[in-house]
Amino acid sequence: MTIFHRRCEGQITVELILILPVLMLMVFFVLEYGNIAYHTILANHASYEFARIGALVASTKPSDRASKSRITSSINAAKQKVFGSEAQRITVQATVQTTGQDVMYRRHRHEDVIVTVTYPVRLAFPGTSWLLASEPKRDGIRRVKATTRMPVEKTYASSDTKGSSRMSLGK
Repeated sequence: MTIFHRRCEGQITVELILILPVLMLMVFFVLEYGNIAYHTILANHASYEFARIGALVASTKPSDRASKSRITSSINAAKQKVFGSEAQRITVQATVQTTGQDVMYRRHRHEDVIVTVTYPVRLAFPGTSWLLASEPKRDGIRRVKATTRMPVEKTYASSDTKGSSRMSLGK
């Protein structure tokens, strides 16, 4: 019995050496997915807020077209305030798309601001980069993209009705 017992003394150590790397890799993947999920929520919220800012500042006069330069400068100022020194790593693209024309007020165009935020997530754990990182994988960064579309807020002025037929209010 003692001979058999002496031969099994290293078995636990060998099993631990074989199983521990696989177990640690699984734990790292779960934690890394949590990290990526947190930053995805952050990118989605940032794209929503930047689209909201762009929709509010897009035009200053009732029938003006949306100004992409005004939208971009407002979003960049907000990005700097929100992200501080990390703002240079985050890419924000804003575009304006015309979606239609108002039937009652011919000079009004319906426009949407589309904001895409590309947020780089630095992966924290070893071994996860080869599966979860964006190209090039050696950087250990996953790029999360979030896109939001929001209609441009425009005011209607009474001067917009000039040249168009009067609205009937059902009388």
